[in-house]
Amino acid sequence: MNRRVTFFCALVPIILALQCAYALAAPIHAMIGNARITIVTSPDPPHIGATRFTVTVAGLSAARLSRVKVRYSTLMPSMNMDGPSGSAVPVPGRHDAWRFAVNFNAATAWRVRVNVSGALVGSVVANLSVAPATKTTRTRIKPMPASSAANGAASDAASGGAMAGMGAKASDDASAWRDASFALIATILIGALVLARDRRPASIGMVLVASVVVLGIAFAQSRYAASTGSMASMGNARGSAPVPVTLATIARARNGATIAAPAELEPYFVQNLVARTAGVLTDFHAYTGSRVSAGQVVARLSEPELQVNAQAAEAAKQIARNQSISAQEDATAMRADLSAKRENLRYWNAEIVREKRLLQAGAVSVQEYQSERAQASAARSSYAATLAKVAGANASVGAARAQVVQAAANARARSVLAGYTEVVAPNDAVVTKRLVDPGVFVEPGTAILQVAVVSRLRVRAQIAQQTLAGLRKGTPIDVFLGGGVVLHGRVTSLSPVVERGTHTVLAEAIVANPGDRYQAGSFVHVILHPSLSAQRNAYAVPSAALVGGATIALWVDANGRAQRVPVRVLSDTGTEARVSGNLRSGMRVVVTGAPELEEGQSIASVRP
Repeated sequence: MNRRVTFFCALVPIILALQCAYALAAPIHAMIGNARITIVTSPDPPHIGATRFTVTVAGLSAARLSRVKVRYSTLMPSMNMDGPSGSAVPVPGRHDAWRFAVNFNAATAWRVRVNVSGALVGSVVANLSVAPATKTTRTRIKPMPASSAANGAASDAASGGAMAGMGAKASDDASAWRDASFALIATILIGALVLARDRRPASIGMVLVASVVVLGIAFAQSRYAASTGSMASMGNARGSAPVPVTLATIARARNGATIAAPAELEPYFVQNLVARTAGVLTDFHAYTGSRVSAGQVVARLSEPELQVNAQAAEAAKQIARNQSISAQEDATAMRADLSAKRENLRYWNAEIVREKRLLQAGAVSVQEYQSERAQASAARSSYAATLAKVAGANASVGAARAQVVQAAANARARSVLAGYTEVVAPNDAVVTKRLVDPGVFVEPGTAILQVAVVSRLRVRAQIAQQTLAGLRKGTPIDVFLGGGVVLHGRVTSLSPVVERGTHTVLAEAIVANPGDRYQAGSFVHVILHPSLSAQRNAYAVPSAALVGGATIALWVDANGRAQRVPVRVLSDTGTEARVSGNLRSGMRVVVTGAPELEEGQSIASVRP
């Protein structure tokens, strides 16, 4: 009897040691919101080489679980060095479990972060101690690249192991069998001492039962124990590089009923560039999508005759100008001669008066008086002739000037015609269609290019007849292009006639298109706001910016980092939502990329 008591007293510490080892191998549990996260590793404890992880999520509906995504990252704290990272894949046949594999390359402390996003947002950090690889581990576990979780799942199936926790299976743990070997040897030695003096069947049965118990505990620990890692913290991982996102600016929501309608974007205007003269098309390199600037020569027409005519007209203009200058010089000389002869005539007129007084006084003879009168008459005739010549010279100058004007006009006309050989873009635009090919002979009026001005876009919306109340020119309009992009403008025109077939009215608005970023011709959704008053404590945001989880929230840009702001949804049209919360006008919210973000993560805005 004493030997039996001694046997049990020696056996109990061995069993308790194995039970404690089993207790240390508990799965990692964490709460994210109302959901319970469980992480199980295989092998347990992890060794150098491939270690497989199974993540299960409990407490969410099947619909929300279908939107959950799981990613992982690893870090070696001792060297502050990042390890493998990637995405987990769903476990086949499960909607609440995901699996991934990590290839540990050093026997040291490792930190594994599991990030959950989508319908549930948060992360779990596990601190693991990776042991050196053993011969048993190397022969039993096939190494697997951590970058391929799918390959890890296949390797897991090939190994025939079973992961414990939430119904998942894990592979055997060699350390459990090593501990069991020592326990079994101790049990056999103690049993041998008992059986050496007491070989009754009851004693033999107790030894056998004790051996089976030791082996059973070792098997349970090997097959169903979880990772020896411990949950150190619950936080959000911060990436080493900014996450690319698209942002939208929020504004206060407006009161009053809004008008939603389909619409389409069109260029501000479209025009054809035409040839204004006949010729062969050359230097024509514009294609569909090419951008042209105002004043840019997009093509030339080869027509030598126009250039020759322009040059001849320019030469004729120069000749007429020279002739005009010569006539002007002749007229100037004649006017100078006329002035001299006018003075000569004035002298002789005064001389005849003086000679007549002298004749009456008997101081001169009649013959001398007659001679003076003849010279005065000759001076009078010469002045009259010079006066006639001056009139003719002036007429010649007028005619020469008229010829200059005519020659200049002809030269300008010929030059304009010669300039028609260049086809010039009148505006900054983009080529939408090339209508002819280079080398083709075209006639005047032939369209060679179709271009569109897209720096501004024309929004054409069909508004239902029954919603026209309060709609007028200047009504604010929001144009939703998808991906959270919203353009703002005002109604510029309303058709005065209701279309008979659709009972709609065409409303147009002009919106800016900086950098020609958005394409014309696409269908869009618009919302018009007949009332302009702002709704207190309510903000309009794109519906795509809302993210789920324990609470509905928005990710806002806080100096280049993501900040989660809980909000209350007042209304949601599927395109635009009205929310209230700790927001202010002008804040920028994340639209694309929001489900993948974590608190404090660095973000960078990109174009949609």
